Amino acid sequence: MKRTFKVFMADARRLSSNVVAIVIIMGLSIIPALYAWFNIMSNWDPYGESATSQMHIAVYSEDKGVTYDKFKLCMGDTVVEGLESNKTIGWIFSDTKEDAMEEVYSGDCYATFVIPENFTEDMLSFLSGDPVNPQIEYYENSKKNAIATKITSKVKTTVQQTVNTSVVSSITKIASQSGEVIVGSSQDINLLGNIVSKLKEMDSSLSTYSDILSTFALLTDSAGQLVGSTQSLLPGIEGMIDNGQSTVNGMQGSVLSGAQTASTISSMVDISLGTVKDQLDLFNGSIKKIDINTDVSLPQANFDALNELANNTFDVISDLGIADQNDLASAKENFNAIGAQMESLKSDASLTAEKLEALKQSIEMEVSACQSAIDELKGSFDYDITPKISDSVYDMEYALIETQTLLGSLDDSFPDINNALDAYAKVLESGNADIVETKEYVDEIRNGLSTVINGLNDLENDEQYQEVTQMLKTDPTLIADFVTSPISMDEQKIYEIKNYGSAMSPFYTVLALWVGGLINVALIHVKVKDNKEIEGVKGRHKYFGRYIVFFLIGQVQTLITVLGDLYFVDIQCKHRFLFWLACSITSFMFTIFMYSLTVAFGNVGEAIAVVVMVIQVAGAGGTFPVEVLPEIYRMIYKYLPFTYAMNALRECVGGMYRFTYAKCLGVLGIYIVISIIIGLFLGRPFKKLNEAIEKSKERSGLMI
Repeated sequence: MKRTFKVFMADARRLSSNVVAIVIIMGLSIIPALYAWFNIMSNWDPYGESATSQMHIAVYSEDKGVTYDKFKLCMGDTVVEGLESNKTIGWIFSDTKEDAMEEVYSGDCYATFVIPENFTEDMLSFLSGDPVNPQIEYYENSKKNAIATKITSKVKTTVQQTVNTSVVSSITKIASQSGEVIVGSSQDINLLGNIVSKLKEMDSSLSTYSDILSTFALLTDSAGQLVGSTQSLLPGIEGMIDNGQSTVNGMQGSVLSGAQTASTISSMVDISLGTVKDQLDLFNGSIKKIDINTDVSLPQANFDALNELANNTFDVISDLGIADQNDLASAKENFNAIGAQMESLKSDASLTAEKLEALKQSIEMEVSACQSAIDELKGSFDYDITPKISDSVYDMEYALIETQTLLGSLDDSFPDINNALDAYAKVLESGNADIVETKEYVDEIRNGLSTVINGLNDLENDEQYQEVTQMLKTDPTLIADFVTSPISMDEQKIYEIKNYGSAMSPFYTVLALWVGGLINVALIHVKVKDNKEIEGVKGRHKYFGRYIVFFLIGQVQTLITVLGDLYFVDIQCKHRFLFWLACSITSFMFTIFMYSLTVAFGNVGEAIAVVVMVIQVAGAGGTFPVEVLPEIYRMIYKYLPFTYAMNALRECVGGMYRFTYAKCLGVLGIYIVISIIIGLFLGRPFKKLNEAIEKSKERSGLMI
């Protein structure tokens, strides 16, 4: 041991007396630390937002979108808006496709997204039954940087997933909201119940319409009977020319029969006017419920039926010939005005909410005016026209007596009158047949409605339907969120490391210590020359004595590197002292391994140390998992000292697992023993070879 220290003390005296040597040793001490620090800081957080936001990706959308009526959907714009709010990447939104392509070809951007013009159309193609998968064009500049393409590819996948999630979420939300409309907000109010209610209202209206048709059938029957009675009068009138007063008495009986028929007609007209007014109230209520998205076909159909009923009633009143024509004309004008406004409501494609509201108010005003006109007409009919009809009939009876003497002069006219009455009777018969046919059609519709209503009632009481409605009552947003992300991850991080730089610090620290040992053997001689200071020293003493210099320089390198890692770079480290201890043992193993190789093989040993370093950088799993490396590296991985040195430091950075730390340091101890054996026992057999190599280098005049 004394002889070993004798060699070391001789080296120490020579170094301390040489300023250049001291400067070189100081440089040797700091270079490995700088190598480790710069590499760790350059990899501090390369995948974080602050770093990736500096990477540029161009975006351009050609999507023209799809327009349905007044609604326009453009998913390309939606994607662009989403990317504008995404700060993970430095997005560049180009004005043209040519500009976007130039960005990626020139290398100003790593990639380019181009959304084609039919993107939205293809996305909605499933609605037509012939779905086409929409595609976003992606261009990537692979030559600019190998790692950058991996990041941009991840961005590509993220954009695709975001668009898919957005579409699925939107469709699911729409479907869920539609289901919410179907089932309503409570058990008592839902779409199915509303449909049944509306169908029942329609059935009630059809029932009223059927009754009205029955009334008009009665009107035509009564009119036909009146014609028949009138025709039956003609023979009596002709006979009255010869028979005198007896014929007049017969006519008086017929006139009284006609009076009864006229009374029936008056009652039916009165009922029809009241029905028209009531239906106007229902029609007005349906108009108030219309909004910009409402289908107006049902209110239009109701008005068409109501208009037909009103016109028929007005025609009957007009045919009586004694109504106030101003009231009748006013009511007809109001109906015509309502019809024109309904036509405008149905056909105006550019109808806005404000215009719709004005049109609804106008219709309501016309309805109110029409009801007032009908009230006037009904009042006039009840209190003026009906009494006049009765008075007219009795006046006719009186007039028959007065005109008895005139009947003789009408003898030639009776055949023409009879022919006219025959023609009118045929018209009445035909009209009555149409009314009866229409009534049968209405009754058939009512029977169909009854079947539908019963079916819907049965469906509402069905157990499966109740289960579906309960499911659809779920919040549509919750359903959409669940469908787009049915599985959530409860992330529990084991041995969490806060940033990529800290995770990479074991690799770069170990690599720096190897580089430090390699520089030592390259600049400091391992061969000890004999002199008076070390007389009597043997080979093993020289070996260990000179190694003490390498060991101390390696430990200084380690201390500076570790302190910088912990307090300058500020890596995450849960066990700081153990981190230094592992680095110290690692430096010990690296320096004695490379020192022994150089002692045994000279410059060849240095070359072997470089080759071993290269193999370890590539195959020790420092950057990529060893499982993804080629098979040769997976085979030698467990024999490389880097593996155990890095694993020991990882235990200090992320957290300890049982005896992994101690096992790793134990394996490094095995390498130390192997290194000593190489240095002590292989140096002498290769001594002559090393001397020959040294002489050959000197003769070249170029090699050190």
